[in-house]
Amino acid sequence: MTAARDYEDMHHLVDRLSPRQVRRLRLLVTQDEELAQVVEAVSPEQSSEEESVPEGLIALIGSIQGPADLAERHDDYLRERMERRFGNAE
Repeated sequence: MTAARDYEDMHHLVDRLSPRQVRRLRLLVTQDEELAQVVEAVSPEQSSEEESVPEGLIALIGSIQGPADLAERHDDYLRERMERRFGNAE
């Protein structure tokens, strides 16, 4: 009876995790020798470090033209563009 209750408790716990928490839990499970064997048996075609990339993202990669520091300064660039278009709200 205890094993059934443990299983049910774990099932409810995993249901309440965010996707990020589920990925972290999966990482922890794959690092345990005994539990990693179960993960490999359930999904042998997907490694624990491999994440699938959405198809739309693959099409987007490489298609953005912009300054070299766009990723670091995107907020600044957006703010400047909004100020040019709508004026300074201050």
